[in-house]
Amino acid sequence: MKIQEYKSINRLLGEFSTKNKVGEIFVDNLHSPYIQFPERFTIHGTSVTQPEFGDVKDFVQTVIKFLPEAVEGTGLLPEPRPKRETGKLFFVRPMLFGPYRFLYVFSVDMLYLGGAKSEEIKRAGTQNMTPTIVTDRLYFQVKVIPIQSIKEDGDHVIDFEAKRFQGGEFRVESERDENKPIRKFSEIFDEIDFSDTEAKIREELGINSDIWKLGRIYSPIGIDYLSLSLRFLNPSLPKTIYHFKQFYQILENTNQTIPEGTLQSFHEYLSTFEVERTVSKSGNILWKVHQKSTDNG
Repeated sequence: MKIQEYKSINRLLGEFSTKNKVGEIFVDNLHSPYIQFPERFTIHGTSVTQPEFGDVKDFVQTVIKFLPEAVEGTGLLPEPRPKRETGKLFFVRPMLFGPYRFLYVFSVDMLYLGGAKSEEIKRAGTQNMTPTIVTDRLYFQVKVIPIQSIKEDGDHVIDFEAKRFQGGEFRVESERDENKPIRKFSEIFDEIDFSDTEAKIREELGINSDIWKLGRIYSPIGIDYLSLSLRFLNPSLPKTIYHFKQFYQILENTNQTIPEGTLQSFHEYLSTFEVERTVSKSGNILWKVHQKSTDNG
């Protein structure tokens, strides 16, 4: 998109007073989360390589209608980040907690990733165009990362650089075997398989099956943009901030001791999620995620 085009879209993303439409959270067999609504809507086909401005604007209007809490006060990046994620829109908002800077990143997929019945396909896809689909779901991801710098054009964030690992040790203050060595992130990060990396980070943080029922279905912490990230399964900026501020030090204290209270808050938050295994309409494994009510969640 041109600068003027994406800025015009950002003007739509003010502070909303409306709440998200009620929906159910699922994670599919490709470990991609989505929210499913009782109401159906249309996702219009667009260019596979470079979505047209009009299509992007129409899709943003749909996001605002169904998930206003996810994009309120955010800005749309002029291009996907990472760039290979063609077909996804990335909405970001910088956050400051004391001296620490973070970036809220909400991404939503303009492509329909689930199985569709013939009557739901209004226009078949081609080599260069995605199909037009009537659907009831939006695929999304919510992440918070520590940032090194932000590139802006006026009030618009146009790019960012995440704070990368600097080696060091990831210390967790807990009752553990003192003879067990603390892994260094430099050792963990050198491994190629990020799912294994995430599993080791969860282990270092004491996240077991009793605390996080989703296991490897969807990791609540991982590596994104060569940085440590926290991942959330609720497409809402206010709720993400509410929870994140209770354990943001996890992303900053990778070479220091994490306070026990911070780790406990993180564990308590993760324990609010429950998961039920089910099957999609196409017969694939599907996990329904439910979060027990909290004061603000």
